[in-house]
Amino acid sequence: MNHIEGTKTVAKVSVAVATSGTHSHEIDTLGADYASIDVVFSQFSAATTSYASVLKLQQSDSSGSGQADVSGYTITAGAGATTGGTGAVARFNVDMRGKKRYLTVVATPGNAATISTVARLSKTEDMPITATAMGVNDLVPSVTINKQFQTY
Repeated sequence: MNHIEGTKTVAKVSVAVATSGTHSHEIDTLGADYASIDVVFSQFSAATTSYASVLKLQQSDSSGSGQADVSGYTITAGAGATTGGTGAVARFNVDMRGKKRYLTVVATPGNAATISTVARLSKTEDMPITATAMGVNDLVPSVTINKQFQTY
């Protein structure tokens, strides 16, 4: 099995987040050793000096409360200018050792945008093998071709 196949996906989309608004996504990392979280900003209608005025990870032992910033996981304002018609993607790669169970992505766009977060949890205690366990609606498994028996 390809190790990327044994991951769990957790996603959230917030449509039309205003410059003064916040996209927040709490991710339960129970049983995962690693998390790779992409924060995707849709194209901006106008140029902006920073794709995000706030972009950080918080952590907590409890769902919905007690979140505190995770040291080293803040992307500061001015994290990249964009022109109108482009978007941006930021990635947080997190080693869960020493981290609390719940990670929360907090993002405020530099200009109104749709924001999506997609987390891939890996090296889980129980490797997911079904679409439901992987957190997806549909699953297409990889196909391995044994070239020794392949005919042309």
